[in-house]
Amino acid sequence: MKNKFGKVVGIIALFLVGFLLYQKRQHDMIAKPRFIIESTSPVRSMSSRALLFESAIIPQPLYLPAAHSSSFTMLANDDLLAFWFAGTKEGQPDVKIWHSTYHNGKWDMATSLVDPQMIAKANHRYVIKVGNPVIYRAANGVLHLFVVSVSIGGWSGSALNHLQSQDNGLHWTSPERIVISPFFNISTLVRTSAIGLSDGGFYLPVYHEFIRKYPELLRFDADGNFIQQIRITNKNKMLQPSLVPVGSLNAWTFFRNSANDSESRILYTSQTTDGGMHWSDPEPTNLTNPDASIAAVSLNDGRMLMVYNDISRAHLWLAISYNGTEWHPVYQLEDKPGEEFSYPSIQVNGNLIDILYTNNRQNIKHVRFNRNWLNEEINHAKH
Repeated sequence: MKNKFGKVVGIIALFLVGFLLYQKRQHDMIAKPRFIIESTSPVRSMSSRALLFESAIIPQPLYLPAAHSSSFTMLANDDLLAFWFAGTKEGQPDVKIWHSTYHNGKWDMATSLVDPQMIAKANHRYVIKVGNPVIYRAANGVLHLFVVSVSIGGWSGSALNHLQSQDNGLHWTSPERIVISPFFNISTLVRTSAIGLSDGGFYLPVYHEFIRKYPELLRFDADGNFIQQIRITNKNKMLQPSLVPVGSLNAWTFFRNSANDSESRILYTSQTTDGGMHWSDPEPTNLTNPDASIAAVSLNDGRMLMVYNDISRAHLWLAISYNGTEWHPVYQLEDKPGEEFSYPSIQVNGNLIDILYTNNRQNIKHVRFNRNWLNEEINHAKH
């Protein structure tokens, strides 16, 4: 009996050793990550001395009383393609993923693309609600849309779904559930933009809310296949990481702080010097964070730009930094006590900076300005 037990233990041990060696071999075969760093592109269709600042509400059907959590990308023809979730209220079964295109200075009327029934049918499992879409346009032009779905419980019991389009969003693949773990494949959520890598793949910032709250990176190859999971930090309450490359191997990431103690709600940051494989311990910035999502981006000239809430979600600001930890507020986008302006997304495309954010939980607002306007505001803030 003891001999049989020993053989079983030996077989299990060999299996585990073989599995670990296989995992290490697969890890070693993955190309070392490097970020794509884009130089500032030429000014797009306007005088180099002109100042531009404009805003608009993305139109959606009148029967949609609530909207939240937008994400967008720029297409090859310079159009913007935006996604968000909308319905009667966050978390309700009637909430769908909606989208709209910005063309020739105007947003189209929003139309729905993904609903709980669509994901349930594709993955053969019950789905009660959807939320937090993130859109990314890869180097090869393929669009990747990630959507959070929940089958039972709250957002901490979520799953992550992946759709792709090869024709600028005209047609999409069926939602595919991303399997990150063979055991408890739950509580992986997205919120912030993906970042391209030099091998054609990309990093998708994600976060977990089950038991502990912490941020990670999911790495995808050039074909959109999930290949690697990287923990950014074990520090609790750090959510919704916003990733900002500043070199081929160097990047910053900034976290939403969901701590309950208002005195500890500092906006934290972490750094990598090896392409995102390892991260420094989170350190505080000079900004506060009232448990609200932030978005940051490199201006590709030595500066970083952030959109963030400071005291509450009623106040939305722009801030500039040269070193990642010291930030200088330069312009207040919103200041209306009792209302909410939150969950920003930001992109830099040459001379233009585009920002989308939730407008009082009713719709999505788009703000566009150019570098000249931003530089003027920076100069004003200094004085």
